[in-house]
Amino acid sequence: MLIYTSDIQFRSVVRQTPGLRPDRVLGIRRRNRYPNCGHSGTAAGGTRRRPRPGRHVALLAALFALLAAPLFAELSVHVIDVDQGDATLLLHDEYAILVDAGPDNGRARAYLAAIGVAHIDVAIATHAHADHIGGFPDIFEHKSVDELWYNGQAHTTATFDRFLDAIESSDAAYEEPLRGDVAELGRVRIEVLHPDRSAADYDGPLHDLNKVVRIVHGDSAVLLPGDAEAPLERELLENIEDLSAQLLRVAHHGSRTSTTTGFLEAVSPEVAIYSAGRDNPYGHPHDEVIARLERIGAAVYGTDRHGNIIATTDGIRWHVETDQYAELAAACIDINTADPQRLTEIVHIGEARARALVAMRPFDSVEELVRIPGIADVRIRDIIEQGFACVE
Repeated sequence: MLIYTSDIQFRSVVRQTPGLRPDRVLGIRRRNRYPNCGHSGTAAGGTRRRPRPGRHVALLAALFALLAAPLFAELSVHVIDVDQGDATLLLHDEYAILVDAGPDNGRARAYLAAIGVAHIDVAIATHAHADHIGGFPDIFEHKSVDELWYNGQAHTTATFDRFLDAIESSDAAYEEPLRGDVAELGRVRIEVLHPDRSAADYDGPLHDLNKVVRIVHGDSAVLLPGDAEAPLERELLENIEDLSAQLLRVAHHGSRTSTTTGFLEAVSPEVAIYSAGRDNPYGHPHDEVIARLERIGAAVYGTDRHGNIIATTDGIRWHVETDQYAELAAACIDINTADPQRLTEIVHIGEARARALVAMRPFDSVEELVRIPGIADVRIRDIIEQGFACVE
Protein backbone atom coordinates (compact mmCIF):
# COMPACT_ATOMS: atom_id res chain seq x y z
CA MET A 1 0.00 0.00 0.00
CA LEU A 2 1.06 3.59 -0.58
CA ILE A 3 2.38 5.62 2.30
CA TYR A 4 1.86 9.38 2.34
CA THR A 5 4.01 11.72 4.38
CA SER A 6 4.18 15.47 4.29
CA ASP A 7 7.01 17.82 5.10
CA ILE A 8 5.68 20.79 7.00
CA GLN A 9 7.03 23.93 8.58
CA PHE A 10 5.41 23.56 11.95
CA ARG A 11 5.30 27.18 13.02
CA SER A 12 3.28 28.26 10.01
CA VAL A 13 1.53 24.93 9.37
CA VAL A 14 2.19 25.25 5.66
CA ARG A 15 1.46 22.21 3.53
CA GLN A 16 4.42 21.69 1.21
CA THR A 17 3.43 18.56 -0.66
CA PRO A 18 0.63 17.98 -3.18
CA GLY A 19 -2.75 16.82 -1.88
CA LEU A 20 -3.67 13.18 -1.84
CA ARG A 21 -5.47 11.70 -4.80
CA PRO A 22 -9.19 11.03 -4.29
CA ASP A 23 -9.96 7.53 -3.01
CA ARG A 24 -6.30 6.87 -2.32
CA VAL A 25 -5.65 4.24 0.33
CA LEU A 26 -3.23 5.40 3.00
CA GLY A 27 -0.92 2.70 4.36
CA ILE A 28 -0.46 3.02 8.10
CA ARG A 29 3.15 2.46 9.09
CA ARG A 30 3.13 -0.85 10.87
CA ARG A 31 5.81 -3.51 10.99
CA ASN A 32 4.89 -6.87 9.51
CA ARG A 33 3.64 -8.94 12.39
CA TYR A 34 3.86 -12.09 10.29
CA PRO A 35 7.24 -11.79 8.50
CA ASN A 36 7.35 -15.42 7.43
CA CYS A 37 3.99 -15.42 5.70
CA GLY A 38 4.05 -15.46 1.93
CA HIS A 39 3.66 -17.62 -1.16
CA SER A 40 4.86 -21.15 -0.38
CA GLY A 41 4.04 -23.12 -3.47
CA THR A 42 7.64 -23.30 -4.73
CA ALA A 43 10.85 -23.50 -2.75
CA ALA A 44 14.01 -21.58 -3.60
CA GLY A 45 15.59 -22.89 -6.79
CA GLY A 46 12.23 -23.76 -8.32
CA THR A 47 11.76 -27.18 -6.67
CA ARG A 48 8.16 -27.82 -5.71
CA ARG A 49 7.80 -28.83 -2.09
CA ARG A 50 6.45 -32.28 -1.32
CA PRO A 51 3.34 -32.29 0.83
CA ARG A 52 4.07 -32.87 4.49
CA PRO A 53 2.18 -35.71 6.23
CA GLY A 54 -0.93 -34.38 7.92
CA ARG A 55 -0.70 -31.04 6.14
CA HIS A 56 -4.22 -31.28 4.76
CA VAL A 57 -5.57 -32.28 8.17
CA ALA A 58 -3.87 -29.28 9.72
CA LEU A 59 -5.30 -26.99 7.04
CA LEU A 60 -8.80 -28.35 7.61
CA ALA A 61 -8.43 -27.89 11.35
CA ALA A 62 -7.30 -24.30 10.81
CA LEU A 63 -10.25 -23.71 8.48
CA PHE A 64 -12.76 -25.01 11.02
CA ALA A 65 -11.14 -22.85 13.71
CA LEU A 66 -11.45 -19.82 11.46
CA LEU A 67 -15.10 -20.52 10.74
CA ALA A 68 -15.81 -20.97 14.43
CA ALA A 69 -14.18 -17.64 15.33
CA PRO A 70 -15.99 -14.29 15.06
CA LEU A 71 -15.71 -12.80 11.60
CA PHE A 72 -14.43 -9.48 12.96
CA ALA A 73 -12.36 -8.64 15.99
CA GLU A 74 -14.33 -6.19 18.08
CA LEU A 75 -14.10 -2.44 17.67
CA SER A 76 -14.49 -0.50 20.91
CA VAL A 77 -15.23 3.22 20.98
CA HIS A 78 -14.18 4.93 24.21
CA VAL A 79 -15.71 8.37 24.71
CA ILE A 80 -13.45 9.76 27.42
CA ASP A 81 -14.83 12.03 30.11
CA VAL A 82 -12.46 14.98 29.71
CA ASP A 83 -14.91 17.51 31.21
CA GLN A 84 -15.84 20.25 28.70
CA GLY A 85 -13.99 18.93 25.67
CA ASP A 86 -13.81 16.03 23.27
CA ALA A 87 -11.65 12.89 23.14
CA THR A 88 -12.52 9.55 21.54
CA LEU A 89 -10.33 6.45 21.53
CA LEU A 90 -11.07 3.61 19.10
CA LEU A 91 -9.42 0.23 19.64
CA HIS A 92 -9.40 -2.68 17.20
CA ASP A 93 -7.13 -5.71 17.22
CA GLU A 94 -3.69 -4.16 17.87
CA TYR A 95 -4.58 -0.72 16.54
CA ALA A 96 -5.46 2.48 18.40
CA ILE A 97 -7.00 5.63 16.91
CA LEU A 98 -7.38 8.79 19.01
CA VAL A 99 -9.73 11.49 17.71
CA ASP A 100 -9.04 14.69 19.68
CA ALA A 101 -7.51 14.74 23.16
CA GLY A 102 -9.68 17.13 25.16
CA PRO A 103 -8.40 20.19 27.05
CA ASP A 104 -5.09 20.43 28.88
CA ASN A 105 -6.25 18.69 32.06
CA GLY A 106 -4.46 15.32 31.78
CA ARG A 107 -7.67 13.28 31.63
CA ALA A 108 -7.17 11.79 28.17
CA ARG A 109 -3.63 10.63 28.88
CA ALA A 110 -4.66 9.29 32.31
CA TYR A 111 -7.45 7.26 30.72
CA LEU A 112 -5.08 5.76 28.14
CA ALA A 113 -2.67 4.84 30.94
CA ALA A 114 -5.45 3.31 33.03
CA ILE A 115 -6.48 0.90 30.25
CA GLY A 116 -2.91 0.14 29.18
CA VAL A 117 -2.69 1.97 25.84
CA ALA A 118 0.95 2.93 25.22
CA HIS A 119 0.89 3.49 21.45
CA ILE A 120 -1.39 5.41 19.08
CA ASP A 121 -1.37 4.44 15.40
CA VAL A 122 -3.36 7.46 14.22
CA ALA A 123 -4.09 10.62 16.21
CA ILE A 124 -6.60 12.97 14.60
CA ALA A 125 -6.99 16.61 15.63
CA THR A 126 -10.30 17.77 14.19
CA HIS A 127 -9.58 21.50 14.64
CA ALA A 128 -7.50 23.90 16.72
CA HIS A 129 -9.80 24.78 19.62
CA ALA A 130 -8.21 24.14 23.01
CA ASP A 131 -10.94 21.76 24.20
CA HIS A 132 -9.96 19.39 21.37
CA ILE A 133 -6.16 19.75 21.08
CA GLY A 134 -5.12 20.88 24.55
CA GLY A 135 -4.45 17.32 25.71
CA PHE A 136 -2.25 16.32 22.77
CA PRO A 137 1.09 17.59 24.17
CA ASP A 138 0.58 15.37 27.22
CA ILE A 139 -0.22 12.43 24.92
CA PHE A 140 2.86 13.00 22.75
CA GLU A 141 5.07 13.29 25.81
CA HIS A 142 3.98 9.98 27.34
CA LYS A 143 2.82 7.85 24.38
CA SER A 144 4.33 6.91 21.02
CA VAL A 145 2.31 8.14 18.04
CA ASP A 146 2.78 6.98 14.43
CA GLU A 147 0.76 9.65 12.62
CA LEU A 148 -0.97 12.94 13.39
CA TRP A 149 -3.77 14.03 11.06
CA TYR A 150 -4.79 17.69 11.01
CA ASN A 151 -6.33 20.14 8.55
CA GLY A 152 -3.38 22.59 8.54
CA GLN A 153 -5.18 25.67 9.87
CA ALA A 154 -3.13 28.02 12.07
CA HIS A 155 -4.46 29.49 15.29
CA THR A 156 -3.17 32.31 17.52
CA THR A 157 -3.20 30.69 20.95
CA ALA A 158 -0.56 29.39 23.34
CA THR A 159 -2.40 26.05 23.32
CA PHE A 160 -1.94 25.78 19.57
CA ASP A 161 1.78 26.67 19.87
CA ARG A 162 2.22 23.87 22.43
CA PHE A 163 0.36 21.52 20.08
CA LEU A 164 2.78 22.32 17.25
CA ASP A 165 5.81 22.01 19.52
CA ALA A 166 4.61 18.57 20.64
CA ILE A 167 4.28 17.36 17.04
CA GLU A 168 7.63 18.78 16.05
CA SER A 169 9.46 17.14 18.95
CA SER A 170 7.83 13.75 18.36
CA ASP A 171 8.52 11.02 15.81
CA ALA A 172 4.97 11.19 14.46
CA ALA A 173 4.42 11.75 10.75
CA TYR A 174 2.24 14.79 10.01
CA GLU A 175 -0.49 14.26 7.40
CA GLU A 176 -3.40 16.15 5.91
CA PRO A 177 -5.66 13.53 4.32
CA LEU A 178 -8.59 15.03 2.44
CA ARG A 179 -12.11 14.07 1.42
CA GLY A 180 -12.08 10.73 -0.40
CA ASP A 181 -8.93 9.43 1.30
CA VAL A 182 -9.13 6.11 3.09
CA ALA A 183 -6.86 4.40 5.63
CA GLU A 184 -7.13 0.75 6.59
CA LEU A 185 -6.04 -0.70 9.93
CA GLY A 186 -6.80 -4.39 10.20
CA ARG A 187 -10.49 -4.73 9.36
CA VAL A 188 -11.24 -1.12 10.21
CA ARG A 189 -11.48 1.54 7.49
CA ILE A 190 -11.11 5.28 8.19
CA GLU A 191 -12.92 7.40 5.60
CA VAL A 192 -12.08 11.11 5.46
CA LEU A 193 -15.26 13.08 4.67
CA HIS A 194 -14.02 16.64 5.25
CA PRO A 195 -12.27 18.92 4.46
CA ASP A 196 -11.80 18.74 0.70
CA ARG A 197 -8.73 21.01 0.79
CA SER A 198 -5.95 22.03 3.13
CA ALA A 199 -6.84 24.75 5.61
CA ALA A 200 -3.28 26.08 5.75
CA ASP A 201 -4.27 29.34 4.02
CA TYR A 202 -7.82 29.56 5.46
CA ASP A 203 -8.46 32.26 8.05
CA GLY A 204 -12.17 31.66 8.56
CA PRO A 205 -13.87 30.02 11.56
CA LEU A 206 -12.10 26.89 12.81
CA HIS A 207 -15.26 24.79 12.51
CA ASP A 208 -15.61 25.36 8.76
CA LEU A 209 -12.79 23.01 7.72
CA ASN A 210 -13.07 20.83 10.80
CA LYS A 211 -11.93 17.28 10.02
CA VAL A 212 -14.77 14.74 9.80
CA VAL A 213 -14.14 10.99 9.66
CA ARG A 214 -16.32 7.91 9.35
CA ILE A 215 -14.89 4.66 10.70
CA VAL A 216 -16.30 1.43 9.29
CA HIS A 217 -16.10 -2.02 10.85
CA GLY A 218 -18.04 -4.82 9.18
CA ASP A 219 -21.65 -3.67 8.80
CA SER A 220 -21.23 -0.99 11.49
CA ALA A 221 -19.95 2.55 11.25
CA VAL A 222 -19.03 5.39 13.60
CA LEU A 223 -19.33 9.02 12.49
CA LEU A 224 -17.09 11.55 14.23
CA PRO A 225 -17.96 15.10 13.08
CA GLY A 226 -15.91 17.02 15.66
CA ASP A 227 -17.50 20.46 16.03
CA ALA A 228 -19.18 20.47 12.61
CA GLU A 229 -22.01 23.01 12.57
CA ALA A 230 -25.14 23.29 10.41
CA PRO A 231 -23.46 24.76 7.26
CA LEU A 232 -20.87 21.96 7.26
CA GLU A 233 -23.59 19.38 7.81
CA ARG A 234 -25.36 20.71 4.71
CA GLU A 235 -22.11 20.46 2.74
CA LEU A 236 -21.68 16.86 3.83
CA LEU A 237 -25.25 16.07 2.79
CA GLU A 238 -24.55 17.52 -0.65
CA ASN A 239 -21.21 15.80 -1.20
CA ILE A 240 -21.14 12.51 0.70
CA GLU A 241 -23.18 9.62 -0.66
CA ASP A 242 -23.23 7.55 2.53
CA LEU A 243 -23.30 9.25 5.93
CA SER A 244 -25.03 6.37 7.70
CA ALA A 245 -23.61 5.32 11.04
CA GLN A 246 -24.98 3.19 13.85
CA LEU A 247 -23.01 5.30 16.34
CA LEU A 248 -22.87 9.09 16.14
CA ARG A 249 -20.47 11.15 18.18
CA VAL A 250 -22.76 14.13 18.58
CA ALA A 251 -21.14 17.27 17.17
CA HIS A 252 -20.08 20.31 19.19
CA HIS A 253 -20.95 18.87 22.61
CA GLY A 254 -24.67 18.78 21.81
CA SER A 255 -24.86 22.45 20.82
CA ARG A 256 -27.96 23.69 19.00
CA THR A 257 -25.65 24.94 16.22
CA SER A 258 -25.22 21.31 15.08
CA THR A 259 -27.09 18.02 14.70
CA THR A 260 -29.77 19.29 12.35
CA THR A 261 -32.80 17.16 11.52
CA GLY A 262 -31.78 16.53 7.90
CA PHE A 263 -28.30 15.47 8.96
CA LEU A 264 -29.69 13.10 11.59
CA GLU A 265 -32.03 11.53 9.07
CA ALA A 266 -29.07 10.80 6.77
CA VAL A 267 -26.94 9.36 9.58
CA SER A 268 -29.83 7.47 11.27
CA PRO A 269 -27.86 6.52 14.40
CA GLU A 270 -28.92 3.85 16.87
CA VAL A 271 -26.58 5.25 19.54
CA ALA A 272 -25.67 8.91 20.00
CA ILE A 273 -22.94 10.03 22.42
CA TYR A 274 -22.10 13.62 23.26
CA SER A 275 -19.22 14.93 25.35
CA ALA A 276 -19.85 17.81 27.74
CA GLY A 277 -18.72 18.94 31.16
CA ARG A 278 -21.07 18.69 34.10
CA ASP A 279 -22.74 22.04 34.82
CA ASN A 280 -20.80 23.64 31.96
CA PRO A 281 -21.40 27.37 31.31
CA TYR A 282 -22.66 26.78 27.74
CA GLY A 283 -25.70 24.72 28.69
CA HIS A 284 -24.45 21.76 26.62
CA PRO A 285 -26.16 19.62 25.58
CA HIS A 286 -29.04 21.80 24.47
CA ASP A 287 -32.52 20.40 25.05
CA GLU A 288 -33.61 20.66 21.43
CA VAL A 289 -30.68 18.54 20.29
CA ILE A 290 -31.50 15.79 22.79
CA ALA A 291 -35.13 15.96 21.68
CA ARG A 292 -34.13 15.57 18.02
CA LEU A 293 -31.96 12.57 18.85
CA GLU A 294 -34.76 10.96 20.82
CA ARG A 295 -37.30 11.58 18.05
CA ILE A 296 -35.25 9.49 15.63
CA GLY A 297 -35.03 6.71 18.22
CA ALA A 298 -31.36 7.00 19.18
CA ALA A 299 -30.17 5.85 22.59
CA VAL A 300 -28.50 8.98 23.99
CA TYR A 301 -25.47 8.96 26.29
CA GLY A 302 -23.36 11.84 27.57
CA THR A 303 -20.15 12.16 29.56
CA ASP A 304 -21.76 14.71 31.88
CA ARG A 305 -24.25 12.07 33.04
CA HIS A 306 -22.47 8.78 32.37
CA GLY A 307 -18.75 9.47 32.75
CA ASN A 308 -16.53 7.41 30.44
CA ILE A 309 -18.61 5.61 27.84
CA ILE A 310 -17.54 2.48 25.96
CA ALA A 311 -19.49 1.27 22.93
CA THR A 312 -18.39 -2.06 21.46
CA THR A 313 -19.36 -3.75 18.21
CA ASP A 314 -18.53 -7.07 16.58
CA GLY A 315 -19.28 -5.49 13.22
CA ILE A 316 -23.01 -6.13 13.54
CA ARG A 317 -24.35 -5.44 17.05
CA TRP A 318 -23.50 -2.70 19.58
CA HIS A 319 -23.15 -2.88 23.35
CA VAL A 320 -22.74 0.20 25.55
CA GLU A 321 -21.21 0.39 29.03
CA THR A 322 -20.82 3.49 31.18
CA ASP A 323 -19.05 4.72 34.30
CA GLN A 324 -22.02 5.93 36.30
CA TYR A 325 -21.26 8.67 38.79
CA ALA A 326 -21.44 7.25 42.32
CA GLU A 327 -23.63 10.07 43.61
CA LEU A 328 -26.23 9.39 40.92
CA ALA A 329 -26.39 5.73 41.83
CA ALA A 330 -26.68 6.28 45.57
CA ALA A 331 -30.48 6.06 45.63
CA CYS A 332 -33.04 4.80 43.17
CA ILE A 333 -35.13 7.23 41.14
CA ASP A 334 -38.83 6.72 41.78
CA ILE A 335 -40.39 7.11 38.36
CA ASN A 336 -43.72 8.13 39.95
CA THR A 337 -42.38 11.03 42.03
CA ALA A 338 -39.03 12.21 40.62
CA ASP A 339 -38.88 15.55 38.83
CA PRO A 340 -38.09 15.63 35.08
CA GLN A 341 -34.45 16.67 35.62
CA ARG A 342 -33.87 13.74 37.98
CA LEU A 343 -35.56 11.36 35.52
CA THR A 344 -33.00 12.24 32.83
CA GLU A 345 -30.38 10.43 34.92
CA ILE A 346 -32.05 7.18 33.83
CA VAL A 347 -30.47 5.72 30.69
CA HIS A 348 -32.53 6.38 27.52
CA ILE A 349 -34.62 9.03 29.32
CA GLY A 350 -33.83 12.47 27.95
CA GLU A 351 -35.75 15.70 28.40
CA ALA A 352 -38.56 14.79 25.98
CA ARG A 353 -39.06 11.30 27.36
CA ALA A 354 -38.95 12.62 30.93
CA ARG A 355 -41.87 14.90 30.12
CA ALA A 356 -43.74 12.01 28.48
CA LEU A 357 -43.08 9.83 31.53
CA VAL A 358 -44.50 12.45 33.91
CA ALA A 359 -47.63 12.76 31.75
CA MET A 360 -48.20 8.96 31.80
CA ARG A 361 -47.92 8.48 35.57
CA PRO A 362 -48.57 6.38 37.59
CA PHE A 363 -46.53 3.28 36.76
CA ASP A 364 -46.87 -0.01 38.64
CA SER A 365 -43.40 -1.22 37.60
CA VAL A 366 -40.27 -0.12 35.76
CA GLU A 367 -41.20 -2.52 32.96
CA GLU A 368 -44.24 -0.32 32.21
CA LEU A 369 -41.91 2.37 30.87
CA VAL A 370 -42.31 0.50 27.59
CA ARG A 371 -45.43 2.66 27.19
CA ILE A 372 -43.17 5.64 26.40
CA PRO A 373 -42.61 6.06 22.62
CA GLY A 374 -39.14 4.86 21.67
CA ILE A 375 -38.67 2.69 24.78
CA ALA A 376 -38.75 -0.89 23.55
CA ASP A 377 -37.96 -4.09 25.46
CA VAL A 378 -34.22 -3.85 24.77
CA ARG A 379 -34.11 -0.39 26.37
CA ILE A 380 -36.15 -1.61 29.33
CA ARG A 381 -33.41 -4.20 29.89
CA ASP A 382 -30.81 -1.42 29.82
CA ILE A 383 -32.82 0.64 32.33
CA ILE A 384 -33.18 -2.32 34.69
CA GLU A 385 -29.50 -3.20 34.33
CA GLN A 386 -28.51 0.39 35.16
CA GLY A 387 -30.42 0.08 38.44
CA PHE A 388 -31.45 3.74 38.83
CA ALA A 389 -35.19 3.49 38.11
CA CYS A 390 -37.61 2.09 40.68
CA VAL A 391 -41.24 2.22 41.89
CA GLU A 392 -41.46 2.73 45.65
